[in-house]
Amino acid sequence: MLPAFPCFRNNTVEVTNLRRLFFFFAWVLLLEWCWADDQLIGGPYVVNVRQRSATIGWVLQSSEVKLFADIGGGQPLVAPVLRSQRVTYSDLVPGKAYTYETLGAKGSFRTAPAGAATFQFVVFGDTRTRHDIHQRIVRAIVKAAPEFVIHTGDLVTDGHDSAQWPIFFSIEKELLARAAFYPVLGNHERNDSRFYEFFDVQTPYYSFDWGEAHFTALDSDVGSVALSAEARQLFWAEQTRWLEDDLKKSQAAAMRFVVFHHPPFTAVKRRQNEKPLTLELVPLFERYKVTAVFAGHDHNYQRHQKNGIQYVVTGGGGAPLYDVDSPIPNVTVKVDRTENYVIVKVAGEHARMEAVALDGHLIDSVQLK
Repeated sequence: MLPAFPCFRNNTVEVTNLRRLFFFFAWVLLLEWCWADDQLIGGPYVVNVRQRSATIGWVLQSSEVKLFADIGGGQPLVAPVLRSQRVTYSDLVPGKAYTYETLGAKGSFRTAPAGAATFQFVVFGDTRTRHDIHQRIVRAIVKAAPEFVIHTGDLVTDGHDSAQWPIFFSIEKELLARAAFYPVLGNHERNDSRFYEFFDVQTPYYSFDWGEAHFTALDSDVGSVALSAEARQLFWAEQTRWLEDDLKKSQAAAMRFVVFHHPPFTAVKRRQNEKPLTLELVPLFERYKVTAVFAGHDHNYQRHQKNGIQYVVTGGGGAPLYDVDSPIPNVTVKVDRTENYVIVKVAGEHARMEAVALDGHLIDSVQLK
């Protein structure tokens, strides 16, 4: 029992307040004790960058779980216990450079500019395996110094496996500290909740503006959305309606870019029988004058052109390479079985795309209209 204090006008009220204060500080100390051994394994990084807002996030490992086989012995399976934290800033200045620091780590980013602007961004994807190649791709992209990067999916091999995310963040650390990050879901993320949590993704499809360019990100991995065919069909119909509305509203933009994982066109012969749902979106892209469509899934570089729209496959971020053995007549423009990333250089209403191989040589280039 806390003693009463004669100098207080109302001892009962003051004692209650002191108790609340005591328990508050006890709770804070308990949290600090519980998190004292947390290890920073991801970030900090910046997502959801807009003209006047941005979210800074990071991922911590608080503990780990070891799974042992009762028969046969061997090494245990170790799964880290991960959690993310983030802060969002608003009322920022468009087109301004910012630096930040948390937990002893630093980073920087630039808010999206308003109106005509000169900038460059990088598109790459399928970084799930061959971590040495992934590391080399990241180093090359860092040298290109993009304002932001777009990942076409398959960040890791299995999004359900918590042990794979620290590897991804370790490799991407330098890049994520220098450029805003915009990912889309691949089939290997398996629609895992960590993707949404780590990158503060509220819905699997979203859009943003940068200068006079409009960007639309979609979820083409419909197979992981729901268990029932009916629910998957409903999701696809809803996303398609949203896409058309988004493209319709962006007609004042000088350029429109769309990104998702499964390409509508591919020169990989064994993939051509799959008939991805994204092929259904091509009429919408043509109707609303999309400039270019970026995808991954096929581990190589491809560029196809149909009715004035460039369809680019950049899935050479580390996953095993696929042969490009069946170009599509009158559609396929360029293919290359190599690791790669794509740089897009924008100057106001004009843009040029360059596909770069891991060794630095120029695979392909095209002026975007």
